[in-house]
Amino acid sequence: MAQQVTVSCAQVQTDISVDTKQQTLQGVAFPIHKDAADALAHFKEKRINYVQLEIDAEKEMIRLCSTEPTELKDLPKRVPKDSPRYHFFLYKHSHEGDYLESTVFIYSMPGYKCSIRERMLYSSCKNNLIDMVETKLQMEIEKKVRDEDVVIHT
Repeated sequence: MAQQVTVSCAQVQTDISVDTKQQTLQGVAFPIHKDAADALAHFKEKRINYVQLEIDAEKEMIRLCSTEPTELKDLPKRVPKDSPRYHFFLYKHSHEGDYLESTVFIYSMPGYKCSIRERMLYSSCKNNLIDMVETKLQMEIEKKVRDEDVVIHT
């Protein structure tokens, strides 16, 4: 006699509207190397005006890449053409007569010049990095941009 297998399926109803929020994955939270954390602390204190970070995929850690003093006109030169990076830049400017120093976070991704794994890793680590910087370091990031959204006029 043949065995009978019963499979039961649960019926799920979903209401979708303009206010519906989709469930998303949390992302990846890699620890930040001490040098990178120290650089971000110096950046917060305005002792340096630029921090570039990279992901060390083998060690699953975010590492410091550069803290080279950077002017606005030099910013495009700091973005690697072949690998993704995270950048924190202290943008000094005036707005309506007031002098301002704004923290700008730039997520640079060279498109298809890097592996799919690298693109996914940087994309999924980005929000946790920003959250850590804003909550643990209590640094306000005034502007978050992806490199393709950046247009620099000198």
